[in-house]
Formats: sequence, structure tokens, C-alpha cells
Amino acid sequence: MIQKTIIYILGFLILYLVGGGILFNHVFPPKPIDYAAYFEKHQQFASKEEGMQLSIKKLDEKKVYLKVSLEPYAAGPPGHIHQEFDEFFAVEKGTLSLLIHGQKRTLKAGDSILIPKGTPHKPFNETGQMVILNDSSDIHPTMPSHFAYGLSQLYPVMDQHGTKSPKVLLKLASLGLKFDTWVADVPLFPQKVIRWLVGPTTRLFGD
Repeated sequence: MIQKTIIYILGFLILYLVGGGILFNHVFPPKPIDYAAYFEKHQQFASKEEGMQLSIKKLDEKKVYLKVSLEPYAAGPPGHIHQEFDEFFAVEKGTLSLLIHGQKRTLKAGDSILIPKGTPHKPFNETGQMVILNDSSDIHPTMPSHFAYGLSQLYPVMDQHGTKSPKVLLKLASLGLKFDTWVADVPLFPQKVIRWLVGPTTRLFGD
């Protein structure tokens, strides 16, 4: 009797997760965000955990241009990859440290680098001076608008609960597969499966 009950419960959970994944990811996907209405010029959002502050310079529905500050000794984000977009770093002030494929590089004021999509990387600040990232020419967008939106939603959760909290994983799941950041040292497939399965539940119950 107990075994049958466990089987029924597991069956229900599997049906719920898979069915919810199909319904909320494909049949009734989240409504598109009006990024131009959500963001304002010079609006700022920050992560104390990462020691980073982002300021909107300009944006449209597809891309956003940011001025990014890294506090002294800022840890920066975990090593990660973006599958769908390149990332451009232009150092306006200070010395930026970067891990690229596990190899450290340093960029000084006036230096810039393009990180191709799919490349594991991690920016951080090893110095006691502020680092400012800013492409004054605005030739290279900093990131897609939907990614900036995702960061603005994720940062408060990280700062309140810590980067290793399950709440951060739930917030990532609620942002869905379109939020294109993936932990570099974990296989992509299970990360995507977890977001696909858990995301609908977190959106339904307001994660």
C-alpha cells in the first residue's frame, strides 16, 4: 500500500512538472516585457554580493548599453557562459581582472575585449580601486534587454538570501531559458531541464 502511494505521488509530480513545463513554457508562455517602459535612462540596479552596479545609458527592445562599476575587491559573478550573445568589456577606469577559460587576464584603462558567446568567463576586481566599464562610443551593446531585466530581478534575491540560497535557483527558474546565463562548471543540459520543469511552478506561486 505504501509503495503504491509513493508511486502515485511520484507519478503525479512527474505529470505536474512535465505538464506544467509544456503549458507554461510553450502553450501559455510569459507575456513579453516592455523593457522601454520598465527601464529609465540613468536607472541603476546593483548586486552587493557581486560588488557591481549597473547604470542604464540607453536601451531599446533588444539591447541595452550600460555603465558598470565594480567596487574595490568585488568578487563579481560566478564563472558563467552566455549561449546567445557576446559580451564586450571596455575599461574606462581601474584594472579589471577576467577569468577566461580558467586563465586570468587583466585589462587596464583604455583596454577592451570581446568575449564570444559560449566562452566561460568571470569578471572581478582584485584591486582597492573602483573599476569602471564603459564603452563611450556605444558601438557595442552591453547585453540584451531581456538579460538586463533578468539581472534586475535576480540581484535583490541574491543580496537578501546569498548566492547559494535555493531561492536564487528558484528565481533563475522563474526567469526561464531566455535568461541566458549558465554556470560554467555544470553541464548545460541539467541546468536547462531544471529551469524548464521548475520555472512554471515558481511563476505560478510567485517565487
